Amino acid sequence: MLKLDGATGEVLWSLFYAGPDGLDEAPLAVAADADGEVYVAGRGNLPNQAIDMLAMRLDAGDGHIVWMDHLHTAAGRDDIAWDLVIGEGGDPVITGVALDAAGAAVGVTRRLAAADGAVVWTATTTGVLNEFTTRGAWLARLDDGDLAVCQRGYGSNGYDVLLARLAPGNGAARWSVRYDGPTHGGDLPRGMIRDAAGDLLVAGVQDAWWNYNFMLLKFNGTTGGLAWQAPGYDGPPGWYDAGTALVVGPDGDPVVTGLSDGSGTGWDIATVGYDADTGAIAWSVRHDGAASQSDEPRAVVAGTQGDLFVTGYGYGVGTGKDHLTLRYTLPATSAAPVPTLAARLEGARPNPFNPSTTVAFTLDRTQDARLAVYGLDGRLVRELAAGTFPAGRHEVRWDGTTRTGQAAASGAYLLVLDTPGGRAAARATLLK
Repeated sequence: MLKLDGATGEVLWSLFYAGPDGLDEAPLAVAADADGEVYVAGRGNLPNQAIDMLAMRLDAGDGHIVWMDHLHTAAGRDDIAWDLVIGEGGDPVITGVALDAAGAAVGVTRRLAAADGAVVWTATTTGVLNEFTTRGAWLARLDDGDLAVCQRGYGSNGYDVLLARLAPGNGAARWSVRYDGPTHGGDLPRGMIRDAAGDLLVAGVQDAWWNYNFMLLKFNGTTGGLAWQAPGYDGPPGWYDAGTALVVGPDGDPVVTGLSDGSGTGWDIATVGYDADTGAIAWSVRHDGAASQSDEPRAVVAGTQGDLFVTGYGYGVGTGKDHLTLRYTLPATSAAPVPTLAARLEGARPNPFNPSTTVAFTLDRTQDARLAVYGLDGRLVRELAAGTFPAGRHEVRWDGTTRTGQAAASGAYLLVLDTPGGRAAARATLLK
């Protein structure tokens, strides 16, 4: 590890750590507290052990190791830390995956004392994905010191999103949710952050009837309820598209970047902006590297001047994978063709409405479709239509009532169209 001078890039100190066996050590997350003390989490080895969940504190002045903590299960199986934040009282909190005696994966979140690395508490989650090669857990600190932890789950329907809010004092769960998407296929998180309001955004990839699209979910930070699910971004060939990193943009709207199959160009870098209130796609841009081979982003950050920076790798002509950074000025635009969608939700007219409105959608072929109304908290309000529809434009009337026949309350609602090709959403407002 290196500490660099922020103004000049000069190396202030460096640390090389090799465990007693000189085997499999790797830093996978790093954070600094208010005093500049550095904490590192990742994986390491001790003699006669498999991979351990490793955490250490480094002195801000010269980088020497103040303390080190190894978590190894009694079964002597692999354990790994994927993320780290500075929690209440300046204590580091780490999260990762461990294997129990039967070889089942367990999510492990630990708070360690900043002074000496002693374990303050440990919280565990069952049903997580056995993932030791690709990041499988994320942490975020909320305003009151609570901690949000997102982990990759695995169940009878494949991959799921596991999300929980933990109390800082003892790690007890205030709430926990398991998200299994509308197709009950793979819902694989690849990143989680909090927004300015303390709500949680989870990005990744979702199986939409064997077509893989960007996934973006917004959860209420207070209750854990699903606020909205964004329509899946689907690249031109309609095959594999995976969100790999996300950020809250300078305008407060979420942005997801990821890899997206192009037409004869391998993976392209696709960056998509969403409306923070509804999850609707606001804009998208695509980048194909010089060699028109596979290009992949690894991070996206919001600049101080209202720009976005996307970094990763792109294939050059004859040079293989090259470091790549893209800068976008918002609102982003692109000459790339807009992907052809098998279904389009045109929204409601009139909008706002009272007492009724007409919702229109268009299908490019005969297919199954379901049109439903949801509250912004993710609860089903009314199913408007479901079945097999021919190609063309369709209109469905909503009379402003719930599925029990009662009048819906004034406010905003999500109109959601589900088809085998994915999900589209629009907002409608009922005024009384």
